[in-house]
Amino acid sequence: MSVVITGASGFLGSRVLRHLLAEETREPVAVLGRGSPDTLRERVEAAVAWLDGPPVAPDAWRRLRYVSADLTRPALGLTPEQLAEAADGAREVWHCAARLHLAGDESELFSTNVRGTRAVLDLAERAPDAHLVYVSTAFVAGRRDAGHIMEDDLSDADGFHTRYEETKYTAERMIRAWTAAKGRRAVIARPSLLVADRPAPAGLPAQPLDYVARLVDDTLRPRTGPMPGLPLRGGVLPLRLQGDPNGAMNLLQADYAAEAMVRVAAAARARTGCGVRTVHVTHPREVAFPAARDALRTLYPGLRLAVVPTVRNPSRHESLVIEHAGHFLDFGAQHRTYDRTHLREDVGDLPEPPDVDADYLSRAFDRAGAHRQAAV
Repeated sequence: MSVVITGASGFLGSRVLRHLLAEETREPVAVLGRGSPDTLRERVEAAVAWLDGPPVAPDAWRRLRYVSADLTRPALGLTPEQLAEAADGAREVWHCAARLHLAGDESELFSTNVRGTRAVLDLAERAPDAHLVYVSTAFVAGRRDAGHIMEDDLSDADGFHTRYEETKYTAERMIRAWTAAKGRRAVIARPSLLVADRPAPAGLPAQPLDYVARLVDDTLRPRTGPMPGLPLRGGVLPLRLQGDPNGAMNLLQADYAAEAMVRVAAAARARTGCGVRTVHVTHPREVAFPAARDALRTLYPGLRLAVVPTVRNPSRHESLVIEHAGHFLDFGAQHRTYDRTHLREDVGDLPEPPDVDADYLSRAFDRAGAHRQAAV
C-alpha cells in the first residue's frame, strides 16, 4: 500500500508529510508537485527537515517518490501510464495543494482549486481502495458571520468574502457528489487560519500572516529615515481599521492542525462504508481583536490601532490598509463559532491546543515579517 500527497512543500502540507514519515510503516509516499523530480525533492526535503515535530528516521526519506505534476493542467499533466503508476496501491490520497490568494485572479483560483481537485479525484479513481483526505477551509462558511457552524454545514446562501472561499466550497460540493456517485470515502478537513511562531529559513513556505506583516511593513516602515511623512502626533500614529470592534477570528497553530489531520485520517481508515466526513480543524476559542492589536503594538510601539464600523475621511495610510486588507479585515468581523464534535471524536488523546494570545501573535507577526525580509 502507498500514500499520495499534493502540496507537500507548502506551509501545511510539509507538516502533514512529516507526520506521515514518522508513522511506523514502510509504505512508499508519492509526492506530486511542480517542477522536475529533483527540484521538487529539494523543495520538499528543505520544507520538512527544519520543522519541529515527530522524529523522522533517516531511511524514511527513501520512502518518497517524486512525480512532476501540475494542478492547472488536464490530468495533472500526466500520461495515463504515469497516473496509474502514481495511484498504484494507494490506500490514501492527500490533497493539500491549493492557490491561497484572497484576492487572486478568479480564473487562476478556479483552475487550481476546482479543476485541480477534479484531476486529483480522477487520479483517486485509479486507486479503488483509497480514501481521499481533502484540505478545505473553515471559511467555506463565507459571509455567515454569526451562529454555530456545524461540521456538515455547506451552503452558499450568505455568499462569500473572497473567490478563494467560493472555490473551496465548490470543490467540497464536487467531492460530495463524487463520493455519492462512485461509492467512495473522503475526509474533508476544514482548518481555520493557521499560524506559527517559529522562524522559517529564507525560501521556505510563508504562513498566511506573512500577508499581514507585509502590509504593515509596506504601510508603516519607512524606506529611509525616521518614518518620514507619517502623521505622527507626539510619537503616536493613529490608524483606524474598518470592521467590527467586537469581532473575532479563529486561529490555530499549524503544527497542531497537521497532527490533528493525520489522526483524523487514521480514524477514517478504521471506518466502513462510503460518504464524506467533514471535520472542523479549528481552535476551541476565538481570538478577539485586542489580542492582535496588542501584538502589533509590541512591534510598532507608536502605533495606535482602533477598529471602527466606518472609517470617515481616511488618511493615506488608512486608505492603503482598506484597499489591500479589506478581505482580511472582513474575517475579523465574525461572531460565529465552529462545532468540533467530529474532531474531538477522531483525534483521540490529543490535548486541546494552547491559546493563541497576544504573546503568541507578536512572535507570529514578527517571524512572518522576518521571513519576508529574509526572502527579498
